[in-house]
Amino acid sequence: MSVSASVPNGLDSLRSLPRLAQALRGGGVRLGTGSLLMAAEALASIELSRREDVRESLRATLVGDPGDFALFDRLFDALFPGTVPLPQEIASLLPRAPGAPAAPALRRLADALLALGTVRSLARAEQNERDATGTASDRELLQRKDFEQMSARELEMARRLLSRMPARASLRRTRRYVRSASGSRLDLRRMLRAALRGDDFARPFRKTPRLTPRDWVLLVDVSGSMAIYSRMFLHFAHALGRSGRSLETFAFATRLTRISRALRPVDPDTALQAVAGAVSDWDGGTRIGECLAEFNLDWARRVLTRGAWVLLLTDGLERGPVMQLELEVRRLARSCRKLIWVNPLLRNASYHPLAAGAAVLDRYATERRSAHNVESLLDLARRLDGAGISLSS
Repeated sequence: MSVSASVPNGLDSLRSLPRLAQALRGGGVRLGTGSLLMAAEALASIELSRREDVRESLRATLVGDPGDFALFDRLFDALFPGTVPLPQEIASLLPRAPGAPAAPALRRLADALLALGTVRSLARAEQNERDATGTASDRELLQRKDFEQMSARELEMARRLLSRMPARASLRRTRRYVRSASGSRLDLRRMLRAALRGDDFARPFRKTPRLTPRDWVLLVDVSGSMAIYSRMFLHFAHALGRSGRSLETFAFATRLTRISRALRPVDPDTALQAVAGAVSDWDGGTRIGECLAEFNLDWARRVLTRGAWVLLLTDGLERGPVMQLELEVRRLARSCRKLIWVNPLLRNASYHPLAAGAAVLDRYATERRSAHNVESLLDLARRLDGAGISLSS
């Protein structure tokens, strides 16, 4: 089949557009009617005989998250086959023995192909599992399931669970005091002013330290090895921001990007779409040392001045110089009150930080937490809420 024959006319392209949108939604891509209208307008303004132009136009209008580009390319090839046949991976998505799940990396593609109609049947056990979603026992199982093993529908349910996270902010004591009827200290200045006015000097006035939300800084690794975990952690960060916390969030892979402003919209879909537009190195390599050096140089004095706690989400698989990583992690640990290393690999009790970068993070981290499922993120939220009240430095 020739390349031009793969997209013969605009009518066929428009007819295939709803099927492509349905498949993308089945794979977990958030897609609204406005995007479909923009895609139709884009098709009307390009040469439809050029297959790659159709691909780029549809990808630019239908997909907002760079992490969904690979899924889009596979589905586009299924609807608009070119001279290159589809990869053999699709055959592995066909139903096999009951209870044998598809490979974790292909689950979203399997869901998308189900929506598209490429795979027409499911094992009976998987159908029963899908029908049971929403029950209490199903939610308990979902909370313990690893993000990497979830289907697109399960990931969507996990996002909803995270969005309902209790909105509380841990507090810290400042050096300033406020009036309080049951404060621990006498407010001598207020008592003297009252005496000068002729009031009863014997009446005691008390004060207590003023409480303010604790400052938090989130450093999120969005490299290829952390892709699924970083996306769920960003939903977690969005939920934290709604609780009134003083929160600064940065994403990094090969460069550092501040995404605090992008996470401000109330709607999580809008916020994550803004993050996707702000971060240019999704699913790339990992240069933790260089990114931490940029943070320490340009941002540490701005966001770590009030005893902030730092949450560093990464698996520690560093591709840059380990000596630089150790220097910057040591500097970061000295600049913040606590450095909490959030590592999805800690889900395994037998895990040991044998990689050079992971060993450095393990050496300087104050605490180590996992973030591989909903339950671990909720536990982390409870840890942040119950951080205690301490005097700011």
